[in-house]
Amino acid sequence: MQDALTRATYNIADSDLQWMALAKEHLPQDFTDFEVVREGELTNDAMAELPLSGHTAEELRGFGRVTGFQREWVTTIEEPLLKDGADLAVATVVHLMDSPEAVSNWMTKVFLEEFKSKIGEDLGPEHRLISVDEVELAGKFHDEAVGIRAVQKGPKGLVSSSVLDFRLGRLLGVVYVVTSGDQNRLEVAEALGKELERHMVAVAVGAA
Repeated sequence: MQDALTRATYNIADSDLQWMALAKEHLPQDFTDFEVVREGELTNDAMAELPLSGHTAEELRGFGRVTGFQREWVTTIEEPLLKDGADLAVATVVHLMDSPEAVSNWMTKVFLEEFKSKIGEDLGPEHRLISVDEVELAGKFHDEAVGIRAVQKGPKGLVSSSVLDFRLGRLLGVVYVVTSGDQNRLEVAEALGKELERHMVAVAVGAA
């Protein structure tokens, strides 16, 4: 038996996703000087071309993914001035899936399991994933939620990523914060995730 909010997500159109992903004014004050670097629809073809995808567009569709929308910002501080612990990037992404079951499968199989399987592997030229720690998020979002804190080693040292995925009906919300050094930004990511969830609910209910 699906709840009213889940049923509302079946009325979502591709064009609704852009109103769900957070705008800059919804970001914490720490990100005031960040500038947008990626914004727009994230089709399966586009997602397949991302460095860490590991899947073709056909495979992504097979997972039940329809499309998505992303907004990502990066710091405007020049690289020589960046200190350990400086935030480098922040993003919110909303994926539209075929069903809530497809969202759950994605969170478990594509996000958690595949991320963990890459520990010790090269993610790109001179970039190696050295650790992935799963985060407990039970009861912190409307429905199912999972998170990780990952650390990778690059040519300029360590970089950490705090990433959260959560389910809202057949929608998958994603937030991540990338930081220089071995850092933990899960509290910031959780706050962003809850703000993203509020926007997703508001649009879903309005679309219904």
